[in-house]
Amino acid sequence: MALVAFASSKGSPGATTAALAIGALWPRPVVVAECDTAGSDIAIRMPALDGGVLDADRGLVTLAAAGRRGLRSDLLLSHTQQVIGGLDVLVGLRVPEQAAGIGNMWPQLGSIFDGLQGYDVLADLGRCGAQTPQNALMRSARLLVMVCDTEPSSVVHLRERINVLARDLDPANPHGVPIAVMVVADPKKKREAVREVFAALDQMDVPISYKWVLAWDPQGAQIFAGAVTGRPDRTALVRSARQVAGDLSRAVAPFFVPADQPYDAWPQQEAEGEWHMQVEPQPWQQPHLAESEGRPAGQPADSVPPPPPPPPPPEHDEAGPPTEPRHYYHAASPEDDQQGVRHD
Repeated sequence: MALVAFASSKGSPGATTAALAIGALWPRPVVVAECDTAGSDIAIRMPALDGGVLDADRGLVTLAAAGRRGLRSDLLLSHTQQVIGGLDVLVGLRVPEQAAGIGNMWPQLGSIFDGLQGYDVLADLGRCGAQTPQNALMRSARLLVMVCDTEPSSVVHLRERINVLARDLDPANPHGVPIAVMVVADPKKKREAVREVFAALDQMDVPISYKWVLAWDPQGAQIFAGAVTGRPDRTALVRSARQVAGDLSRAVAPFFVPADQPYDAWPQQEAEGEWHMQVEPQPWQQPHLAESEGRPAGQPADSVPPPPPPPPPPEHDEAGPPTEPRHYYHAASPEDDQQGVRHD
């Protein structure tokens, strides 16, 4: 139950595609929440799990309407839908004018996203300016990921926006909201440009907790525009997203509370106030895909009996060690993951 926010400062560097790609590879149950006040892309791009059309009127707006008398985390799942591949999504606004109807509920949305027991939430905030209402969700996030490209103007606007956001988020404080940066670029042709972006970020007074590269890959991006053909796990986008998803999920793992555990049994931070950035995967960290959970879209996780504990690993015999499960978007092997670049 951790909220990770994705945002950009200017232009369209690919925050929605990044959130969908990382959500598809997330090792725990997850919801991708579309909170861009410019309007929904997911309902237009992605087919439903059964190949049909997503309901553009069911999502963020209906959740806000249902919470008029009290917005609670347990309302969220009844307003989600599943896209092809089994990813749970909360569809955003049909038109920008609907943002006014949410009004002062934006801060409450951040709280319920971060309090959804048994699930992490990846919120796509889109372009965030000085007065965009979705900025209020950032204060509830466990990590803010700013997305940009390598264009000099994009980097300048990114630095300025981070400096402004840092006044409110206080990322240098252990109890503040850490900030990470994801650069969308061709990892082969833009290596020098990426190094220049990272150098510019290193000169800032605001600490940047993580710096990643997500591959600019038009062919791979088509997967997250509904064209799921061929081998998604072989695309540069998915291979690079695996590295980011792994780092991000480990960063917020201390805040995840399984659906069958009492909330107060899991401390949110270390006693000395430091983040636990290297956490080993836990037994409850299951893939989000529909077949792994056995529940239809919108059905709360606590309505499905918990799975039995996993059996002990078998002894290795002449057939060799057991293989890891292959998930829908996962790369076939670590050797296939050469284009995922991480810079700390």
